[in-house]
Amino acid sequence: MPGSKKRILFIINPVSGVHSGQKAGFPELAKEYLDKSKFKITCTYSESGQHAYEISRQAAFDGVDIIVAVGGDGTANSVVKGMHGSNSVFALIPTGSGNGLARFLNIPLEIPKSLAIINNLNIKPIDTITVNNELFVSIAGVGFDALVAKRFAKSGRRGFFTYFHIALQAFPGYRPRKYRMIIDGEPLKRKALFISFANSNQFGYNTVIAPSASIDDGYMDISIVMKPPVFEAPFILGLLWRHKIENSDYIEIVKAKEVFLPRNKNRVINLDGEPVKVGKDLNFKVNPLSLRMIVQSAQQE
Repeated sequence: MPGSKKRILFIINPVSGVHSGQKAGFPELAKEYLDKSKFKITCTYSESGQHAYEISRQAAFDGVDIIVAVGGDGTANSVVKGMHGSNSVFALIPTGSGNGLARFLNIPLEIPKSLAIINNLNIKPIDTITVNNELFVSIAGVGFDALVAKRFAKSGRRGFFTYFHIALQAFPGYRPRKYRMIIDGEPLKRKALFISFANSNQFGYNTVIAPSASIDDGYMDISIVMKPPVFEAPFILGLLWRHKIENSDYIEIVKAKEVFLPRNKNRVINLDGEPVKVGKDLNFKVNPLSLRMIVQSAQQE
């Protein structure tokens, strides 16, 4: 009915991010900063990624208008997987560690400001990507990238310095692997430290691995990273943080709609910041404009 309130559900990950204790008061913030004339607000807490997926799936089935992930990239991934293919609209309140998707989309990390974006109801269709039967929104990776994600998850500690310390420890002894890919039908062989399959431009923490990535162009950006000498690593890190990694001789970026990557083992991959196993051989495919998401309007940016 025209003029009726939109049903909005916030799925809150209570343990994501460094300052997870702040989310105990999130329902009050939502009621304070959301326009109550537009929305009928419900908040619920997830107990795991699988639980967030199940809540989102049920909400989409029930016809909830807007489903919001309150957490990091992993929470966003679980919520999107639950609602994908429905008429529900996705939104994000970034309260995670790296917050790569939010940083890419210029969604503020301050809760009141990110809630204000929802009030504006600027809805944009965006791409998603599937690897085998798993969906992701931001970025996936194999090789060193996946190893760091696995150790980061096991560490039990969040935050940039934990992530950086793990990468620093693992880097000297990590041996690059040989990869054979079929990229939009064309074969490509490379020996790489890691390969990222990017829908957005970064891992999080403003470490930008695919500077020209677009989330609505129907393509993924494949960033193939060779291992630099240890003495050159600080320079490479500087390029990452300055969003200029394409200027390095150790990276090659290719745009594609579909990629097949055979492997000899079912190793973990980094999927929106979480280490997961999806099968030995990997098939990546872009799903163009398959998700509607609330993003910044031009006036808000």
